Amino acid sequence: MPALEPFLVAAVLAATALALLVAGLAGFRLAKHRAAPQRRALQTISALTPDSLRQQIPQTDDKLARAALVRLWALTEPVVGRQRQLLEQNGELQRRYGQARALIDLMAEFNEVMQLNAVLDRLSSGLSRFFAGDGVAIWIRGPQGHFELAVKVAEDFPTSLNPHDRWVTTVMSGDAGLILPFWLDREMPCMAAPLLDAQGQRIGIVALTSRLRPAYTAEDGAFLRTVIGHAALAIQNATMYEFIDTLSRIDPLTGLANRREFDRLLHAEVARSRQSGQTFSLIMADLDHFKQVNDRFGHQEGDRALQQIGRLIQLVPKRATDAAFRIGGEEFAVLMGNTDKTGAVGLSETLRGVTEGARFLPTGEAVTISLGVATFPGDGQDAASLIAAADRALYQAKAGGRNRVAAA
Repeated sequence: MPALEPFLVAAVLAATALALLVAGLAGFRLAKHRAAPQRRALQTISALTPDSLRQQIPQTDDKLARAALVRLWALTEPVVGRQRQLLEQNGELQRRYGQARALIDLMAEFNEVMQLNAVLDRLSSGLSRFFAGDGVAIWIRGPQGHFELAVKVAEDFPTSLNPHDRWVTTVMSGDAGLILPFWLDREMPCMAAPLLDAQGQRIGIVALTSRLRPAYTAEDGAFLRTVIGHAALAIQNATMYEFIDTLSRIDPLTGLANRREFDRLLHAEVARSRQSGQTFSLIMADLDHFKQVNDRFGHQEGDRALQQIGRLIQLVPKRATDAAFRIGGEEFAVLMGNTDKTGAVGLSETLRGVTEGARFLPTGEAVTISLGVATFPGDGQDAASLIAAADRALYQAKAGGRNRVAAA
């Protein structure tokens, strides 16, 4: 027996070890089986991305894993929502920054020009850029109350709007509403607002149309009014500049163009006639013995006589190519485009006769005028030589007895 004891002990130990191994393997397999849902949950969590958090919660049979995933989704939902909100806010900030940057650029463009048409041209082009190439039109209220088309971009628009049209009156009141203009295809959305100057005066209409967008939004309308508000000062400055520029070209007593404008237009007419090969004529006129008028009747009556002469000189030329000027104290000039010497002499005789017959002095006496005529290019091939030729002809008329016409 004693000889069998070591063998029995070894057998027992072997059996015990085998049993422990089997039990260990069984426990490992059982633990592995039980931990599978948790491992899948951990794998799912490890692979999470912002996009996957927006999807449905993964399904699992394990209650603990399902509870963990539900809790995780509950914790991340506010984060995902906040991320979405931040993305939307960032997009809005980017849009507003782009608009602000575009407005700054547009204001810089306004500063480059002073004429009203140039300001309106930049305003219409800027609006078309802001709204992705939409059609833009700007009408300005004219002296007769009608709205005349000043500029347009990308689309065709009517050249004139009736101030009594329902759409026009509604836009000028500040609310276009759902009324469609008579000139617009009903399938095309339209947005309009009154054009303002710096004083808030409604001087015109700005309208946009689109072939791409289904409709304009309230935000689009607000931005349009913002742009118009920023353009108001540039419009006011341009209007004042043109007014002052016009005054600088006009003789305040007679309303005729002054010497500065005469020199400018004469040089322009010389250049135009050289290019076209056409002739034009210059008439120089001077009132006879006008110093005696001032001495006898006073300067107030003398000024009134000059005003009357100015009106006569404005009325005698009939064509848009003709222009009348007061170039000195009692000196006047008339430019007659595309006119030969015969035509200019005929008009001069008419002007001489009308002046003599006007009789606007207090005593009923006549005020007479002498005139000299020169024609381009025969009598002078530049402005200076043409003026000299007309002056020589005027001197001949004076020397010949006054109240007459002489030609170079």
